[in-house]
Amino acid sequence: MIKLMDVLIESQTFNFNRNKGEILRVIKKIRSGESLANNPFYTILRNTYGSVGVHKTMGFEDDAPQKWKKFFKSEFFNSDGVWSQRNFNPSKKVKQDGKSYTFYITVDCTDKNNVVRFVNSIMKLDKSLKQFSDDKGVAITYKTHAILDAFLVDNDSLKVYYYDPSFKSDIENIVRKWTRDNNIMVGNRSHEHGIDIEGRGSYGQIISNEILKQFINVIKSHPNRSDEEYYQWIVKHFVNIIKNIKI
Repeated sequence: MIKLMDVLIESQTFNFNRNKGEILRVIKKIRSGESLANNPFYTILRNTYGSVGVHKTMGFEDDAPQKWKKFFKSEFFNSDGVWSQRNFNPSKKVKQDGKSYTFYITVDCTDKNNVVRFVNSIMKLDKSLKQFSDDKGVAITYKTHAILDAFLVDNDSLKVYYYDPSFKSDIENIVRKWTRDNNIMVGNRSHEHGIDIEGRGSYGQIISNEILKQFINVIKSHPNRSDEEYYQWIVKHFVNIIKNIKI
């Protein structure tokens, strides 16, 4: 259930209060017709702010981040230092109309044991996705965080990429079976499926740009409201805007 307040929580966390100052600055720029240098809604969507040291508040041992990093930055994974991923049959990746399709989960990170179950069973998911990739002769990629603290706060715990939209249910079923079989608790999300589009960016960027577009339209259509009223409007409508985006 989503509670309406300055922090919206399903398993995703949308922390408006922490970003309120930036939102108010954006409102003033929109009202004065200034150009916008950044979009605060992407940070809110992902919840990527202020993760350093969060593992300490959850009872993890001091060496837990290093152990996590050692595993997810091992030769088994391809890692850029932020994300670690596995690519199955990458030579068979064929994008249709420049689109990549994604299935997301948000792991419940309020329970340390649930996080432990996730990392301890990740290779079971690896095996299932590889088997599907080999059986269908298609490219599949999954990725998660190379840094424990980032994993604990980011709304996107794990992403699975595929390139044929007809596999949407197959990918979802594989991941959901894995979470059920291994007792990994995941939460409801504002969006579970997404589409990255060449020239428009990732689905997160597409979503945040659409939210900003609608926010600008509301401010320009109702110019006599206060900055606080605009702020409360975006808090109230943020999730529904995401759920109603169609691509």
